[in-house]
Amino acid sequence: MESKKRTASEADIASVPVHKRQAVTIREPSIFGIKPVDDITKYIADFIAEHVHLENVEIEAKLGIFVDKRSNQRMNIGAKTETVLEPESTRQYRFVADMPLEQHRHFNKMLNETVNRTQAREYKGERVKYKHTIETDRFYEMGRNKCRVTTEQSTGKIVENGIIEKIRVADLNIHSPNQALDYRISINIEKPRSKPTTNPIFERNKDRISYQHGGIAFDLTQVKGSADRDPDVRHELELEFADAKALGLEKLKNDRKEPSHYTSMVETFVNNIRLLSRSALKLYK
Repeated sequence: MESKKRTASEADIASVPVHKRQAVTIREPSIFGIKPVDDITKYIADFIAEHVHLENVEIEAKLGIFVDKRSNQRMNIGAKTETVLEPESTRQYRFVADMPLEQHRHFNKMLNETVNRTQAREYKGERVKYKHTIETDRFYEMGRNKCRVTTEQSTGKIVENGIIEKIRVADLNIHSPNQALDYRISINIEKPRSKPTTNPIFERNKDRISYQHGGIAFDLTQVKGSADRDPDVRHELELEFADAKALGLEKLKNDRKEPSHYTSMVETFVNNIRLLSRSALKLYK
């Protein structure tokens, strides 16, 4: 049986008595004693800060790819790392959040495994919460926007906060050329409304698995429109701040120069997006 040969450095280390070996020095993150937030996360935090104070604000991110409208292929602008796109880029590129069923199943399996892992008795961290809902959205004309009424398919009852007018406020587009997926961060207003008395103009059915961890909601959704208007099935993955008001309060503390978790909350949001993108199946060139 062959024995594994040790390198000279390994042999030298092994020959030094344990009590004489020097411990690895734990270094400070910088000469100033702080770790700077990376540039893109700071840009995202500043973007969100412009809108987080809005009433009934929704802050979400969708994973997908930016597609070149001319070639119908994933965008290629020569970027080597993650980059924020100019708003004008939407003239040349479109964001596609509809992912292949294979990708959807991959995320479903991965997130379910995370739920199981965090439910173990010996697990010490925050447990991942899990919920499966099957709902129907019906849309009604309301001026320039639309009113959405969401009901449970099993009972027909309107869900909590299920009647809203969704108003688009702003988007921030981020291309990640080294990863399988790009992402878009969107700011919307979800204004409560009373139930419309007119007939709906269209509807969609949502089969959604929701996970929650660290103040972030992860929604993996299969969406199917009405058979006559939109028969295709779409698969989407989005992340959302579960409590945008809490984020807004931390931003106010930050503005007053008080101890605040605002930046770290945004950092957690971005970290989750990045990790999901990096773990995605590479189905696009």
